[in-house]
Amino acid sequence: MEILMASANLRRHLQENRHRPAGINNRRDARRDRTLLIFKRWIGGLFLAPACLVTAMTLIIMLWRAVTRMDFLRSEEFIFFSFGGALWGIAYLSGLRPVTAYVFGHELSHLFTARMFGGRIFDWKVSATGGYVETDKSNTWITLAPYLVPFYTLIILIVFGVAGLALDMQTAHAIPLWKWTVSLKPLRILYALVGLTWFFHATYTVKTVLAEQGDLKRNGEFFSMMLIFLINAFLLITLFLAASPSPGLGLAEVGRCWWSVASGIIGWAWNLVF
Repeated sequence: MEILMASANLRRHLQENRHRPAGINNRRDARRDRTLLIFKRWIGGLFLAPACLVTAMTLIIMLWRAVTRMDFLRSEEFIFFSFGGALWGIAYLSGLRPVTAYVFGHELSHLFTARMFGGRIFDWKVSATGGYVETDKSNTWITLAPYLVPFYTLIILIVFGVAGLALDMQTAHAIPLWKWTVSLKPLRILYALVGLTWFFHATYTVKTVLAEQGDLKRNGEFFSMMLIFLINAFLLITLFLAASPSPGLGLAEVGRCWWSVASGIIGWAWNLVF
């Protein structure tokens, strides 16, 4: 699936470049782009890759602590989040492929992020075969936004956040369902929808990355994959903190664990080299 993001000026330049002589890639903007890609490759290797390793190990450690020392697996946050993820898994394995819905969220992520950075939107399109956004602004965050932020999960959180201003999310409410009346807490619905939409995001993020999406190539595939993994790992940690039944577990504890893992890896590498 090819998802194009380009400005009107870029399209004109691409058409002009078809008639330019060989060697034109040495022009200043091409050299700048190559230099930037090399710089991002070094950033990815020296900083993002080690940070990804430390963050992944931190997430595993924190989950292990929660499973072995807390009532995490029995918390309603984990149960309903997992239920939502299981629903998506069943739907996907049953052949459900909401590609248009994914492309819609993908392109809107580009569009909204471009607007946040002051870009103008000239045109955009969504279809089952792909989509594009035409804007005069482009940077790393704009091109990689769909892979970094679960669009539909964010929408669910905003909707329930607004609803929570007028509705008690902790109290069970009677919901008529055909001939029956079901008593449900809004928070449980929230957890299930977050689980469903996050796994939807994760599934199509992996599928798109494996398809060598052009958004990744613009920033360097290695740099892009490291940044995508790092941001999504931090999102998982945030969800874990929100679902943790232990009031003592917070960002400070995660930070101490992260630094402990990082220090251990640095010490191991130092002893290995020296």
